[in-house]
Amino acid sequence: MYLVWHRADLRLHDHPALLEALKRGPVVGLVVLDPNNLLKASPRRRAWFLENVRALREAYRRRGGALWVLEGLPWEKVPEAAQALRARAVYALKSYTPYGRHRDERVREALGVPLHLLPAPHLLPPDLPRAYRVYTPFARQFRGVDPPQEAPATLPPAPEEGEIPREAPDAPLPEPGEEAALRRLEGFLEEGLARYAEARDLLDGSGGSRLSPYFTLGVLSPRKAAWEAFRRGGEGARKWVSELLWRDFSYHLLYHFPGMREAPLDPRFRDFPWTEDEDLFQAWYRGRTGVPLVDAAMRELHATGFLSNRARMCAAQFAVKYLLLPWRRAEAAFKDLLLDGDTAQNLQGWQWAGGLGVDAAPYFRVFNLVLQGKHDPKGAWLKRWAPEYSSYEPQNPVVDLEAARRRYLALAESRVKP
Repeated sequence: MYLVWHRADLRLHDHPALLEALKRGPVVGLVVLDPNNLLKASPRRRAWFLENVRALREAYRRRGGALWVLEGLPWEKVPEAAQALRARAVYALKSYTPYGRHRDERVREALGVPLHLLPAPHLLPPDLPRAYRVYTPFARQFRGVDPPQEAPATLPPAPEEGEIPREAPDAPLPEPGEEAALRRLEGFLEEGLARYAEARDLLDGSGGSRLSPYFTLGVLSPRKAAWEAFRRGGEGARKWVSELLWRDFSYHLLYHFPGMREAPLDPRFRDFPWTEDEDLFQAWYRGRTGVPLVDAAMRELHATGFLSNRARMCAAQFAVKYLLLPWRRAEAAFKDLLLDGDTAQNLQGWQWAGGLGVDAAPYFRVFNLVLQGKHDPKGAWLKRWAPEYSSYEPQNPVVDLEAARRRYLALAESRVKP
């Protein structure tokens, strides 16, 4: 018997660890409900994770197999499961996050059998030997995508162990599971891929795939997504895959620069004079700033857990560059609201939008939050989420936008220029 330990890979397709274990004998799947992750997650993210674990168990069942679900610390529960099943080895996909690497080492030390960590099917492995700080040279290392692996048609029978708790979400959830993810992928490729390059910046997110919640939990393999996009070809496919590469770049940054969890990647901004103003923070967080785009974005995020990439950048820039809010607090609060709240991607996004070291031309890129309304050409998104505004012109904003922009630029230049 071999144990396949699922973490952020709640799927059966394109799963090298599962397929490698099956070559050696019968397998049982395992998910550990790790309090170090779940207790820190918001109710919506916790519920989304649990529903996808439930879907994964059903996927095992349909193929005749079994998924164990145990609650506790991984370095206690993985050895416990391996011993109960008399497993000869444990197989899993490699993790690249600081906590994931720490967790896996502790599990390896506690196991009485080998732990085999296989490369996850990223488009570019995050642990490239050279550390890149800027996306473009990182993305140049991409040489194409290998064909994804199919899910096994059958799995060996085994008894199940453990219950999956239920969590009431505070936002609507998409349909969970890899079958739902694959259907949504197919729908996007058929209906949205060709126009993606032109429509991806729409503030309502209608030009994107809305697959990010599935990617975050590994319900959908990025290699599968990229392979299918390239099969269709065109500029939309090229651009969408380049955006998928940003996911890997996020993991690459966190792998090589774990300190970015707490500090700007650019050390010149580590003593930046952030504004500890609770009223300003709450105005931003609740969508009550008087800036239409920001208010619509934060209200949509609270209500749905989703936000388009363009709206995310605008909301983050306003918090960091216009209000000078402490970026770590704002980033963490933003992540809690996101259904796809992935640590590496959220950190990268905020450090990019905040000019803190990820962008190639960081500090002087300050979005005009009135002109950004062009990405909502008919105003339908604004009308839905902030109907009190008739346009993207501010109404009694909490800060004067032009004065705040100049203030930020002066502070940033004082740190960047000799």
